[in-house]
Amino acid sequence: MALQPAAQRRSIRLLPPAIAARIAAGEVIERPASVVKELVENALDAAASQIRIQIRGAGLLEIRVTDNGYGIPADELPLAVQRHATSKLPDDDLERIQTLGFRGEALPSIAAVAELSIASATLEAPLGRRLTLGGGKIIADEPIAHPPGTTVIVRRLFENLPARLAATRNERAEVAEIVRVVRRLAIAAPGVRFALWLEDRLALQTTGTGDLSTTLIELYGPALADALRPLGPLEVAGAHLSGLVSTPDLTRSNRNHLHVIVNGRWTQPRVLLTSLEAAYRPLLPRGRHPILVLVIEVDPRAVDVNIHPAKLEVRLQAEREIGLAACELLRGVLARTPRRFALTPPLQSLDPLHDTAAINEPDTQYDEELQQTEILTPAFPPLRLLGQVQKRLILLEGPDALYLVDQHRAHERILYEQLRKARTAQPEAVLLPEPILINVRLAEVERFTSWLDRLATLGFHCEPFGPRSFLLRAVPTLPGLVPGSDPLAGIGELDELAPSLLTLLDEPNLNEDWHDRFLVQLACRTAVRRGRPLSRPALRALVEALGQTSAPAVCPHGSPIVLRIEAHALASQFRW
Repeated sequence: MALQPAAQRRSIRLLPPAIAARIAAGEVIERPASVVKELVENALDAAASQIRIQIRGAGLLEIRVTDNGYGIPADELPLAVQRHATSKLPDDDLERIQTLGFRGEALPSIAAVAELSIASATLEAPLGRRLTLGGGKIIADEPIAHPPGTTVIVRRLFENLPARLAATRNERAEVAEIVRVVRRLAIAAPGVRFALWLEDRLALQTTGTGDLSTTLIELYGPALADALRPLGPLEVAGAHLSGLVSTPDLTRSNRNHLHVIVNGRWTQPRVLLTSLEAAYRPLLPRGRHPILVLVIEVDPRAVDVNIHPAKLEVRLQAEREIGLAACELLRGVLARTPRRFALTPPLQSLDPLHDTAAINEPDTQYDEELQQTEILTPAFPPLRLLGQVQKRLILLEGPDALYLVDQHRAHERILYEQLRKARTAQPEAVLLPEPILINVRLAEVERFTSWLDRLATLGFHCEPFGPRSFLLRAVPTLPGLVPGSDPLAGIGELDELAPSLLTLLDEPNLNEDWHDRFLVQLACRTAVRRGRPLSRPALRALVEALGQTSAPAVCPHGSPIVLRIEAHALASQFRW
């Protein structure tokens, strides 16, 4: 980012009382990280391309922020430390805010709880000015030689507020929060070079290239280099959506790495974040979260940033439409990204119950021509079936990688999506060769009877048969469960249908969640078991059906279905 020309810098002025009264109350300086956030946002608003943050004593002893922005003219510096004095609302327009700050309260709020020194100079006036404030009042005013830009030093934070000082966390927690805040600001401004020094140690640095993926790798480490996938770009409801998300094999145990950037502002729109989490929750293991950056660019008039004291939340006019589109982008990436294979734990400990990793060739009569035919699906590159490993994995060869597919989870995903289709469309019922008898306790007959109509809407047709029995006569189209000529016919666990239906007796209520819980459990219990040998036509049919699903990379529980062993990984292991 180039230094902003002085002609674009606006003069600082006191806001009219009517405008100040409309601004959401106050800058609350709760902890050292709050100070860092306000000072860095001021530097970004000043068009800085380099920002240096130095921390001592977890920020309680000293916080120093230096930038190369356009600086503050000497005659305006006293105004900068007055409440409701700002250069960021030239037309008193709170409906079209294009800066990170706009309230004119950060510096006076900090000066009220610490000793504050601010030195600044502009490109036009090499001789700068420095003010020092204590107790919110100017105690020193002097000229100073200073390069174009601003340096703010905050010392002895909360020294005059013993209760707040005592309430701050331990130093490690305060430092961790400062690092989180600087990381968020750096992600929101990838074109700015950041350097964070803790005591005399460089803790974080970005190069300011303007490339978001480069910034994320600099902040999170080189392991992210091969694990980022693009989101979008996409235009929706007048907004431009783009971003990055980590692949399912690189996740975190908390939500601290979910970043939503709106017009260059790191923010936490709660409704949108809740929707995003709901979108990735079924696609990742329980308790895991991706590294995610969603960048939203929208007309400033379509977003309200004046709703939160710390400016951490915004309100988007088209938040529902934007949220739906963002969730669809996120699901599309995570659902179709296979996990990468890693030799941890060692390959020989893949399963302690089996000593060998034999590749089965169960069907020697299989047509050799069909064997060599590539499997073509929307989800995967062209694949060639090699065989079955340990009677649980399907081994395939792609153009530049090997693929391992968990046969149970693959079938589970296929069944689950078929069941979901039956839920949203009128399902075509398939008569069972023989009805399945379902016995219930006498006390549960009435409750199970109450479920029959709901089951019928999913394609399961049951009817009473005697005082405490029912007959299941037809089911929706479920590949692999009903015997027939299909290659998958009979590989599933038909005997598990009745026990699965009986789990409905344990449903506490009839809210919408019962559908998905029931479908996930039914798909899992009836899918082909690991340890079962499958014919080559069945293996091939499983892969073909999996490649047609919307989320072929993960099972309905969020566990991986597919592992990808890349060619360079093999070359590295064999030292080719």
